[in-house]
Amino acid sequence: MLRLIALLVLLVGLAGGPAYGQDQQRIVALVNDEVISLRDVTQRLRIIMATARLPDNPEVLRAVREQAMRSLIDERLQMQEAKRRGISISQQELDTALSAIERQLGIPAGRFEEYAQRSGIDPEAVMAQVRAELTWARMVRGRLMATTTITDQEVDEVIAKLRSSAGQTEELISEILIPVDNPDQEEPQRQTALRIIEQLRNGASFPALARQFSRGTTAANGGEVGWVQRGTLPEEVEAVVARMNKGDISEPIRTVGGYQIIALRDRRQIALPGAQDTKVTLKQILLPLDGNAGNAQAVFARAQSVRSEIRSCDDVEGIAERLQAPGSGSLGTLRLGDLPEAFRQAVSNLNVNETSEPVQTPRGVHLFTLCGKEESNAFDRNQIRQNLLIRRAELLAQRYIRELRRDATIEFR
Repeated sequence: MLRLIALLVLLVGLAGGPAYGQDQQRIVALVNDEVISLRDVTQRLRIIMATARLPDNPEVLRAVREQAMRSLIDERLQMQEAKRRGISISQQELDTALSAIERQLGIPAGRFEEYAQRSGIDPEAVMAQVRAELTWARMVRGRLMATTTITDQEVDEVIAKLRSSAGQTEELISEILIPVDNPDQEEPQRQTALRIIEQLRNGASFPALARQFSRGTTAANGGEVGWVQRGTLPEEVEAVVARMNKGDISEPIRTVGGYQIIALRDRRQIALPGAQDTKVTLKQILLPLDGNAGNAQAVFARAQSVRSEIRSCDDVEGIAERLQAPGSGSLGTLRLGDLPEAFRQAVSNLNVNETSEPVQTPRGVHLFTLCGKEESNAFDRNQIRQNLLIRRAELLAQRYIRELRRDATIEFR
């Protein structure tokens, strides 16, 4: 309890004087003989509390302090490994990352230092954390590139899956990963995940909490995963996401690496990349309406009957002439994205020589027959390859930090 009171005093900035300064230099942990001081922990607490906008109550502070210690230990290990490998981050990269943080927090560009000082945060402590995040991402990428090759066959398989999934559902999600490295961490980490979920549901910033608590490779981007298709997530995660509504925060999901928290930001039907640029050659039969509601039903039923007569594109003109349907005939070759929404939906999934279901407009009831189709080859193979690498990087990063922890000497004071 005394330690908790001391933390509260530190966070609200009420302590002062020589004794306070001396206490702040106290060593709380050694990581391969490198010091983590009480000041380091205090500053990390302030960063987490300020950027995530968490309430400063005792339960939250306990959870945050545990996370602060874990993060600092991991960062020491990561920076020690980076030094051993000769990896460093440029000032330009740091500035770019800081600009992203300002946008996430709604801070005017170039005003982070003022914000930090108002929140009792040392800007250098923030930059140290950002530097560690960027360095770790670079190390993971370097190790990944040295050990992983994405083949053309794998890219082709993804493209084939994307084509087959057109019209199905995909979700825009963000994630927070709370790792479980050994059985002793199981329940404490589950409780950490539950506390994070409570704060998120009470309005805390998801990107800010992801940056501070998540140990996944998406943490530096505020936990943003992006659009994902059904069948690409682990089964246990996908089962939960399928039951979520837009705006929901999931309960903790136990996965191979630990506990995952998912935010479902949006849901939509999958459209093929460049589908709007697909060119379609169409013929139509237009059966006019006279404004009478009863007549409209009769015309719609007649269109259904006419549709069954059309076997191929060559049949359209003859049937249109027999019906004496003005406005019928060839529409030429059109860009799919330039068609009205109702027409686009009617023809987008047709095969050549197939005829659409009737489409009613103020002009009448339309039947469209697809005579030709030239799909846009808009798949970005480099982007697909990059996405495959990112998924593999997630697993590699978890193994990498476990190796560093396993080989480290960590002493708490």
